[in-house]
Amino acid sequence: MNKWLRLVILFATTGVVWCCFMRLLFIYSGAQQILADPSMQSSKFLKSFMEYEPLPRMAADGRIVWKGFFVCGLFAAAVFLIFNSKMTGNWSSRGLVFGFVHWGLMIPWFEFYLPYNVMNEPFCLVLFEGSLWLITLLLTACYMSFVINFRRVTY
Repeated sequence: MNKWLRLVILFATTGVVWCCFMRLLFIYSGAQQILADPSMQSSKFLKSFMEYEPLPRMAADGRIVWKGFFVCGLFAAAVFLIFNSKMTGNWSSRGLVFGFVHWGLMIPWFEFYLPYNVMNEPFCLVLFEGSLWLITLLLTACYMSFVINFRRVTY
């Protein structure tokens, strides 16, 4: 597959694939039931999604999460391309390295600041959610690396 086709596929699909992995790991796995369990989750967190006005934007526009992942996927794909040229190894090792970097630069701060600090989420749920994000980002990064690096001919 030529370079330009790989780039088109990467930029067109990364955000969608990222959102699909997130939905698989958070929603379809049942993890969201744990994260939204009133006996475990802070009431402030739960009320911010269901009671406090204004409700999250996704309550009015169910597609906003998909849109956000698509736009963020464009950024992730661009940053992956910058890192990819500096990494060695096969597509899977490059994907795993980038996945850990992506997670390390994003999730610890996000989980500390919003769920733990602002929303009073219990620390055990912060760790659980952080681990779900780790798997999500590792899978997404491996996908990106597969698109760009699998059976790539280098000259």
